[in-house]
Amino acid sequence: MSETIIFDYQLTKELWQKFFVAHYSRDTGLKLRYLWGVVCIVIGAGGFGGFYESPLIATLLLATGFYGVLSKHLLIYKSLRAACRHPFLGKELTVAVSPDEISVRSENSGYSQPWNNFVGYRKLDPGFLLYHDKNSFFFIPLAAMTAGHARRVVDILGRAKVPEL
Repeated sequence: MSETIIFDYQLTKELWQKFFVAHYSRDTGLKLRYLWGVVCIVIGAGGFGGFYESPLIATLLLATGFYGVLSKHLLIYKSLRAACRHPFLGKELTVAVSPDEISVRSENSGYSQPWNNFVGYRKLDPGFLLYHDKNSFFFIPLAAMTAGHARRVVDILGRAKVPEL
C-alpha cells in the first residue's frame, strides 16, 4: 500500500471562511477580549442610563466594548480578504501527503514543503490545519477524505514529528 495520500478539492472563499472561523474560535485571547468587550458595553450603557455622568467615558467604553466583541469577526474578514488574493482561489487543488512532505498542485503550478516547515497541526470540524506559525496555516478539508485517510494523515504527521496543538 502506498504511503502517499492524494486529495482533490476546490479552493473556495467559503472553504477559507470555515477554516478561519475554526482557527480563530480556538484563540483564548479573542475569547477574553469578547468577555471584556461585553463588560465594557454594559458599563458604557450604564453611563447613558444615568448611573454616572460622563458621556465621553460611556462612549469610549461602548466603542472599546464593540471592538472587543467584534474582534473575531473583524479578523476573519481581514484574513478572508487576504486569502481572496491567493493564486489558487477558485481552482481545483491536488494535495499529496507523503511521509516526507506535502505537495500542492493546481493546473501547471504547485509547490511542496517538508514536514519540518510546520510547527504543529489541529484536526477540527472542517479539517486539518497545518500550521507554519501561530497564524499561518495550510488546510485540508475533511470533506475531501475518508475516515481512513484522516487516520493515515495523523499517522504520517506523528512519524514526521509534527505535534498536535
